[in-house]
Amino acid sequence: MSERPGAALKQARDLGASRRLVERLPVTMRPALNQQLSQWSTLFPFEQTQVAGFLQGVQAMSPARLAALTEPLWTLEKKMGVRNWNFSEANDTIENASQLARSEYYGEWRREVQRIFEAIDAASRDSTPTHAERTRLILMVLPGSLPVDPQSVWRQWDPRGHEIRISGHSERLCDLVLQGQPGLPGIAALAAQQGSVDSSDIWLIDAEAKLGSLLSPASPSATSSLGYAALRPFRDRFLAELNKAPKSIRVTDEIVNSLRVESWDGWGLWPAEIASQPRLRRFVIDLFLSGNGALIFSNAFVEWAVCEALRRARPGTIVARFGMRSKPKPFTSIAVFENQQKISSLPDTDDPENSAIDAVILARYIWLAARRYPEQEQTICLCIPEHLNSGYLILPAGKSLSWSPDRSISPEELSIWLGKQLVS
Repeated sequence: MSERPGAALKQARDLGASRRLVERLPVTMRPALNQQLSQWSTLFPFEQTQVAGFLQGVQAMSPARLAALTEPLWTLEKKMGVRNWNFSEANDTIENASQLARSEYYGEWRREVQRIFEAIDAASRDSTPTHAERTRLILMVLPGSLPVDPQSVWRQWDPRGHEIRISGHSERLCDLVLQGQPGLPGIAALAAQQGSVDSSDIWLIDAEAKLGSLLSPASPSATSSLGYAALRPFRDRFLAELNKAPKSIRVTDEIVNSLRVESWDGWGLWPAEIASQPRLRRFVIDLFLSGNGALIFSNAFVEWAVCEALRRARPGTIVARFGMRSKPKPFTSIAVFENQQKISSLPDTDDPENSAIDAVILARYIWLAARRYPEQEQTICLCIPEHLNSGYLILPAGKSLSWSPDRSISPEELSIWLGKQLVS
């Protein structure tokens, strides 16, 4: 990832100057930027760098050049009648999105916004030095409780990958990667050795509650750790508040905004590993407001949390562990995100077969999401179904296996190999 100059970051912290730069842009480009500026302290370093770089690009353009670049969008906004809308410039809202999507010029508007963003971003990159990329890791674990079908599990995966054989106890690999072994430290210590001190560089995302327990006592502060099970008290309360929203876009926007700005600190619902990290708390709130099932399905939580971490933080290492979900209960509605435990008195029942199907599909979605970003070219992706003693390994561009795929490799050997790749 390229680094933006420190002066640009300082400029982005000066909200007054930054907002004046935003005001030079067409109206429909302002909400997302203003929302990010208002939440500056809870943005991840990558996001701060991106916003600061974009604003640097705006500032670097002469008034005449910026006017020529944005004139087609200003003209289009007049044709759309944006000035007559109830359009928020402070935040991205549901009503904003609805008004834009209803316009007959929506497709043209999207193309113009994309063109302007790309031109300004290019202007910023032209004066920015680039830095060599290090190897990254996405490790996904399908726990042994999920009966993954060995005949079809890799059928639609990236053909560049390799099915590898693991010689017994493949469930140990996650422990070894997180905790380390003699002569090889765990991932948090490896990252620290490379100068990574920000917790957003290592993410542990778990459908259950295993990954966090594998870290040494000194490690949690150096990681972003999210567990669906540990978040249950917060999820229940958040879901109850969210379900108060009526079927009105404007009122829903007000409720969503109130949930977004609510600190939730006084409720005592945050797990210990999140309670002291305002940025991670904000990430969870944004995740649950995205309306994608992360509130009610553990495996959807894992997949969407990983995708959002990739988009917003570009971490060096992600370890994601899927898990078991319960069967949806009859006479309840998952479409409107009803709390299955509270709406029905029927006991929860595990759903191993469908949980396995979910996990396999969503693990592949994670890799497809990672492929959208240039960092993917330096990323090792490894998916391990623990009960199969095998895995699927996708290597960075230009890399090849250092052992024959026909040979079984022990979890210890595989962990050492991964460690060497991450420090090379």
